[in-house]
Amino acid sequence: MGPETVNKNRDSNFYGPYAGRDLYITMFQDSEREFVVTHNANIKPVSYFTGRETELRELRQKIEEGRKSVLVSGMGGIGKTHICRKLFEEYLNKHAEDGSGPFKHIGYIEYSGDMDNSLQSCLKFKQQDSPEQNQKAAWRELEYLASEGKLLLFVDNVDKPMCEDEGLQRLNGIPGAVILTSRQASLSDGFEPYRIGFLDIQQCKKIYEKVRFGGCGRKIKPEEILDLEYVIDNLAGRHTITVELLAHLARTKLWAVKRIREELEKKGFQLAFHKDEEFVNIQESYEVLYDLSELTEGEQNILEAFSVFPYVPLAVDVCNEWLLADAGASEDDDILIELYQKGWLEFDVEQESYTLHPVFGQFIYEKNRPEFENHAGFIKACTRYLEIPENGSPLECQQYIPFAENAIKKVNMGDGLEQIEIIVALAHLLQYIAEYRKAQELYEKALKISERVLGEEHPDTATGYNNLAHVYESQGEYGKAEGLYRKALEISERVLGEEHLDTATSYNNLAGVYASQGEYGKAEGLYEKALEIRERVLGEEHPDTATGYNNLAYVYASQREYGKAEELYEKALEIRERVLGEEHPDTAASYNNLAYVYASQGEYGKAEELHEKALEIRERVLGEEHPSTATGYNNLAYVYESQGEYGKAEGLCRKALEIRERVLGEEHPDTAASYNNLAYVYTSQGNNEEALSYYLKAYRICMLRLGKKHPNTQIVHKNVKIAYSEWNPDGDFEQWLEEKMKQSH
Repeated sequence: MGPETVNKNRDSNFYGPYAGRDLYITMFQDSEREFVVTHNANIKPVSYFTGRETELRELRQKIEEGRKSVLVSGMGGIGKTHICRKLFEEYLNKHAEDGSGPFKHIGYIEYSGDMDNSLQSCLKFKQQDSPEQNQKAAWRELEYLASEGKLLLFVDNVDKPMCEDEGLQRLNGIPGAVILTSRQASLSDGFEPYRIGFLDIQQCKKIYEKVRFGGCGRKIKPEEILDLEYVIDNLAGRHTITVELLAHLARTKLWAVKRIREELEKKGFQLAFHKDEEFVNIQESYEVLYDLSELTEGEQNILEAFSVFPYVPLAVDVCNEWLLADAGASEDDDILIELYQKGWLEFDVEQESYTLHPVFGQFIYEKNRPEFENHAGFIKACTRYLEIPENGSPLECQQYIPFAENAIKKVNMGDGLEQIEIIVALAHLLQYIAEYRKAQELYEKALKISERVLGEEHPDTATGYNNLAHVYESQGEYGKAEGLYRKALEISERVLGEEHLDTATSYNNLAGVYASQGEYGKAEGLYEKALEIRERVLGEEHPDTATGYNNLAYVYASQREYGKAEELYEKALEIRERVLGEEHPDTAASYNNLAYVYASQGEYGKAEELHEKALEIRERVLGEEHPSTATGYNNLAYVYESQGEYGKAEGLCRKALEIRERVLGEEHPDTAASYNNLAYVYTSQGNNEEALSYYLKAYRICMLRLGKKHPNTQIVHKNVKIAYSEWNPDGDFEQWLEEKMKQSH
């Protein structure tokens, strides 16, 4: 059924009065910033780009006059992208020649569903190996680059109204020139519309000749001119991408223009347009070109798969692994190259990647409505690419999330179990990178299928309950999580027996939610039960057994039994270092947990060294936006605060808080811990009035999400009482607290 989500690493979340994490954004130094500030510096127009001199001149004038934003609008396939790419290339070449020009920085962003993710995918900013995890840092970098008004930014292929994308709205406030391409006539008042029309016949003829004759300069014969002009104007409607496709067709079939015209007229091909330049019969007309191309079944299968993909380049080796088996082809068949030569696929030589133009993609998708049975190999291969590697870093597999999301959305997988594997794999990856809401929706979808097809008593359905429960627990919804964990455990015990590893997982998971609610006695018994099974079945050297030692140690540490906790934490660490390596997130968790025990016993030097080691691994492997990294900021802050380094502690606490507010939300128990921790730093510095505001936020969340009896709630209550007593020694604390709680509702 796919990977099962389990509570693996219980990072000491409430550090005495402490718990938290924050976002620290390390920006490039000015000397490090290049002229091209996006990763895709090799953006180039097609080699046969022609006929847009007027548009280039007018757009160039607009952006150099300092007009904030320009919308390049027009229907799909007539050259909007290539106009922007040509301008990008011009300014890049000008800068390379003498470093002059009106712009200090330039960037090209390929829009892929929303502005936030598109910006993070394309913009360079100093955070980690992949910038995709750090939304705030990406925007902060962009705002800095634009602060002098000398940024030129291209955003290509925007397919959403501005009202549906807050990131697009945010571009209105970015100084400098921002050029968007879109089929929409208008996005907002902040973007000046600039319409792109069709090329004239002579310009289209030049494109046809360049493609037909491979750019060698050869011209069509004089006796063919009238036929070609008729084809371009009356049949292809001067639609640029269609003219290109006809040229590819003529080239691969060695057809003269007269033969092209005859074949098109015989098939009834004619692109027609409304007055607003929308297609009337693109489906029927492209059906003709599809048939004339005489695509093999394998080629059709590959184009079907591409019609599901987002308009994002996919490397050749990945295309081969994902697509060739379904197409019944091998790498020796050159099937992808043939589709490129026939004009259906685009190929980027420098990036060695393929894409399918959205105009073709929409037609092919509507024509074929891809079925799972024809693309099972692609679905399974994509699923494998979502799997988090043994080193624990999700950075490489994150780039395939849009492909998996599109596959789940667009491939008809029926109502059976076929789709569960990719759904759960994607959900697991999304949860791993703290995209909890998206993961929750996918887990719910998978569980409904499992309940319907397998029934509620099946072990895979129990796994579904476990997975959904874990994502609830990650969001602090412990009541929902506990109910589902219990349900999963009952099924496992009844169907698989108490000695099964899946049952051990259920004991572990239920214990985790008890521990999160401060019910350490219940948690301890279940953790011991799970550990006994794992030691017996897997042996003491298995990573899951190490997790068992780690989790049981957490319960001991939470009850201040530091001797027992230290022994088990060290045991877990030794196994993880040996089996997983020092760079694995689970090993980092062990460094963190052992450091917690040292700090709790006043051994701050040892604690600081281990916390820094854990934090470096998490920043490098998970990124600065991950909840586990936030825990690292929090715990290191505690060590600094304990040694009187309040400035360092406050900075790290604020980083922890910002991340938790953004990733987990303002109502999450971990966010409450961050409010508490920041308040504690203020209290340590005698700033009790400032501390009280944060303590009250923490207390309200704890009461709401954990309840009055939870240890963390009691810690915060004690902290707020101390701060109040120092701020107002003669006041009635309980009355004051009651009034404040009423005001917060």
